[in-house]
Amino acid sequence: MKNQYDYDKLLATYFSGNLTGSEKEAIEQWKNDSDENLIIFNNAEKVWKSLDLLQEMRGYNADNALSNINLRIKQTPAIVQRGFLFYWQRIAAVLLLPLLIVGAIYFSLDRNISNNAVVWQTITTPPGVKSQVQLPDGTRVWLNSGSSLRYPSSFSGNSRDVEITGEAFFEVVKDEKHPFIIDLGKIGIEVVGTEFNVINYDREKQTEIILASGKVRLFDKKENIRRIITEMEPGQQAVYLKAGNELSLKYVDTEKYISWINGRLIFKDDPMDEVIRKLDRWFNVEIEMGDPEIAQYIYTATFQNETIEQILNLLKRTSPIEYTIIPGRRFDDASFEKQKIILKKR
Repeated sequence: MKNQYDYDKLLATYFSGNLTGSEKEAIEQWKNDSDENLIIFNNAEKVWKSLDLLQEMRGYNADNALSNINLRIKQTPAIVQRGFLFYWQRIAAVLLLPLLIVGAIYFSLDRNISNNAVVWQTITTPPGVKSQVQLPDGTRVWLNSGSSLRYPSSFSGNSRDVEITGEAFFEVVKDEKHPFIIDLGKIGIEVVGTEFNVINYDREKQTEIILASGKVRLFDKKENIRRIITEMEPGQQAVYLKAGNELSLKYVDTEKYISWINGRLIFKDDPMDEVIRKLDRWFNVEIEMGDPEIAQYIYTATFQNETIEQILNLLKRTSPIEYTIIPGRRFDDASFEKQKIILKKR
């Protein structure tokens, strides 16, 4: 439905409550005209709520921001679009720069604050989206898909404490008097100034730390007392098995683990289960191995800007596999479940 109204531009005014009666009625009718319109409406509303919080915190002009987002989305080349995730990722990509100015794609603030309490902030990247933030001490952090970083608005006391769930790459500013402490649950990392990658997803069985430069200490926690376990050297990977409290160290090619911050996905002699694990996170999909024999396949490849289907086609050409894509179901709130991909031996 597209008559005298420009619905993309009217959405911002609609959410702010400043539309005339006829314009509001037109928006209501437009969003109910098709499932696609309803999805666009619901996702624009989610973006509006994030912008509304930014406006509250930093005087950010949410009306203009959402209008500009819609305009820029309209100006992008027309391509085939599939469901909620693609549309949301386009919005998130447009939002990334202004949102990083205040430090988040989704920015949540603990409101229960006393005069002397520390204000904690949480940055969360949606599935399939990556972001970057600079902490109060100048430390830079890259967050991978589906990750969350919690940190104080200002560091005080004897240490700089943060918490991470998911995957993140840290460039820690050196400060020997105030070590940088990362809480990973059962274990943690103590840093003075260095570069390293952390993989600590809740749903995965292990936590990984890959040290690119400098030195870090790993510790465990018992009754709030930190006990140093080991000290890592550049080029080492530490793998901590959560269930058995087991820690192992080995030297690895660090580029393979940190290239994601530059938009590259690298596999070097990786088994299929590792390939699937990374593709699941990278594209927010669910890949299943229909035949156990596929797990024995080893892959070496570098990807940048390829779609999941392009990568699957390459895997198909280089190994005896076939794949089936099952689109995600649409829920009542107009969101979609993850796309499922089933691999089978050819």
